[in-house]
Amino acid sequence: MISCSKITVVNKGGYVFNFSVQWLGSDGKWQTTEWNSGNYPVLQSCTTPELSEIGVPADALAVTPYGHAVLGTSGQGEAFVTYAPNTGEATYHAVGTTFIGFAVELQE
Repeated sequence: MISCSKITVVNKGGYVFNFSVQWLGSDGKWQTTEWNSGNYPVLQSCTTPELSEIGVPADALAVTPYGHAVLGTSGQGEAFVTYAPNTGEATYHAVGTTFIGFAVELQE
């Protein structure tokens, strides 16, 4: 898995988009941050603050954006990352349309 300290999501889909961040705890349960990117249109991006600043713990087993196409579908990013302080950004692309082909994909 890629390590990162921030997550960027580029909206390449045919919708207005927003995302939060989810992480997998040692208890095997997914948690979602209260932080949200706010809505933004196609061909724009948003980057989280340092993941620890929005509640992601250092011992999270996996981290991923949870994206939402406004008036459409929601879902976890495909391919998880791990949180490591001061390691840079992981970039995802939100693609598809509100209901067809919606995905949030990690770019490597």
